Amino acid sequence: MTELLVALGLIAGVVATHEIGFWLGALSRSTDEAFDQQVALVRTSTAALVAFLIGFAFSGAASRFIDRVDIIVKEANALGTAYLRADTIAEPQRSELKAALKEYTADRVTLLSREGRDQIGPLLAKVGGLHERMWSSAISGTRNNAPLMGLVLPSINEVIDLHSTHLAMARRHLPIPIMAVLLGTAAVGVGIMGFGNGRLGRRFTVLDSVYGAVLAVALWITIDLDYPGMGLIRLSNLPVVETLAAMK
Repeated sequence: MTELLVALGLIAGVVATHEIGFWLGALSRSTDEAFDQQVALVRTSTAALVAFLIGFAFSGAASRFIDRVDIIVKEANALGTAYLRADTIAEPQRSELKAALKEYTADRVTLLSREGRDQIGPLLAKVGGLHERMWSSAISGTRNNAPLMGLVLPSINEVIDLHSTHLAMARRHLPIPIMAVLLGTAAVGVGIMGFGNGRLGRRFTVLDSVYGAVLAVALWITIDLDYPGMGLIRLSNLPVVETLAAMK
């Protein structure tokens, strides 16, 4: 639903800015050739600037998306390692640690699924308690055994640290001022295009529609890529699902 609203908003913005520009251009129609040449120059320059800003924003969004994918794989590996190393400690701490790790992994699967969007708050609220359970069990199971501590505790510590890294990565997006400049510049570019058409008194419907659609799609895909938990583009939870399946 969110991605549909974003797409409709971008399309409506393109149409509205073009029509406003066309209306202003029609009001100022004249035979000033020098002015029309300047309008064409500004229109071309603005289009180039919009292309640069979209390229910059898309590159950043793609880089952050890849980083998010990598952190999921890294977290899945850390959970799998911690679960295996839990076998080295004695009961009852072994079962306690494995149960906490398994519950934690199941929660990660839900957090990364499309259906888990409504459960983010409650699941994140559980994280602190699960971390405490894991760490407490690991400490109790390795007490007075330095080699065992060196084997088990670092893996649990990595799981805990990766949660903070994952959370920070999920909250990292294109800064709002840059997004505002991008959208504002795109609106100005479309408005100038409409202004030029208004001064000519002609509508180039097919060409303007193609440009507007391409611009809207480029902006939409950039935004969707930067917010993978809200739109059509999603992060795969398969690495964590496979890790949970291996926790027997």
